[in-house]
Amino acid sequence: MIMQTTATGTRPHIWAIGGGKGGTGKSFATASLAIHLAQSGHRIVLVDGDLGGANLHTFLGMAPPSLSLSDVVRGDGLASLDEAATDTPVPGLRLVSGARNQLDIESLKYFQKTRLVRLIMGLPCDIVLVDLGAGTSLNVLDLFSIADRGILTIVPEPTALENCYRFLHAAYLRRLQNLGRTLGYLPTVNLALDPRWRSHPRRPDQILEEIRRIDWCAADALGNHMQAFRPCLIINQARDHQDARLGSLVQTTSERFLGIPTRHVGVIPYDPMLVRTVKSQRAFILEYPRCATARAIRAIAAQIFEPPVLDAARDANGARFAEGSDYRFSPNPYAILDLAPDATPEEILASYLRLKPALRADSPALVSLDCESRRQREMVEVEAAYRFLSRNISARPA
Repeated sequence: MIMQTTATGTRPHIWAIGGGKGGTGKSFATASLAIHLAQSGHRIVLVDGDLGGANLHTFLGMAPPSLSLSDVVRGDGLASLDEAATDTPVPGLRLVSGARNQLDIESLKYFQKTRLVRLIMGLPCDIVLVDLGAGTSLNVLDLFSIADRGILTIVPEPTALENCYRFLHAAYLRRLQNLGRTLGYLPTVNLALDPRWRSHPRRPDQILEEIRRIDWCAADALGNHMQAFRPCLIINQARDHQDARLGSLVQTTSERFLGIPTRHVGVIPYDPMLVRTVKSQRAFILEYPRCATARAIRAIAAQIFEPPVLDAARDANGARFAEGSDYRFSPNPYAILDLAPDATPEEILASYLRLKPALRADSPALVSLDCESRRQREMVEVEAAYRFLSRNISARPA
């Protein structure tokens, strides 16, 4: 069920906003981003993909639309999502409301999900924003899997972080399975994921290595496609500087301990006025367009538009253990610091200052991960790599 880019480029760009648990502000972030994008001149369609818990209309200051996703899924005379889309108070923005009855589409069959994906791709607009439900059900993971931009909202709470990591791991595996089905390698993927072949959960890069041992052609094809899986992270309800720094810490933690690269795209500050606008069914970003939260939404939208940058440093260094290295310890210090071999002194220092707080024992991004021994080992490697490069930076060839 992986979406392929069309040659003509006529299909809409799809953003899917999810989270590991309820209450992280997914619907608020989705509605606010949609309003900003529509005000910027884009044709936007919002799809309330919270199957059984539709509430996106509330954040737009609307009554529940008469037509919904249920009418399309059941085939009640509607052949497309466009027919179920309702105009909103914002010019250029339309809404496809979610299912009114959870039993309507809680357990979509595969052919129904495939049809729903085709209908989403067929919407006549520039960008489709899909507000996903909480949790890691297959419906949620499959809709997240098709997106050009997968976005996760996180509140600075231990339970939210734990569910975020669980969601990232499940979404990665589901995308891998969907890619395997699309490319014809599903039996190989399922064999690598079979729990009888392993004694404990493995990182995604270890799963790809297992696939490579089974079929190197499959590993190359799947690995090339999986490079595009780089979810965006939004920290919501940030109350202080420590909350604001959480996004970069989670980005580092996700890559080094889960093996899943992510992009921290911004922070939404806590604003008590948000509760009032929700209770009064008014769109916050329309009521307070100049506040710090509205400015943050606009900055986040700009970051999401930026294409993900592949890890050039990782590609340049290859594995962390460099063959024929002249270093006095075996790991490649540039790779340990996520740097290219031609990194400047300023880049070396910046990378060290980014990694050190993420690897401290009291890092808030590590509270839900059982990784103490690995954290200590990574901290020792980072310290050693930084000391080595700091001492030898002047000795490198020009």
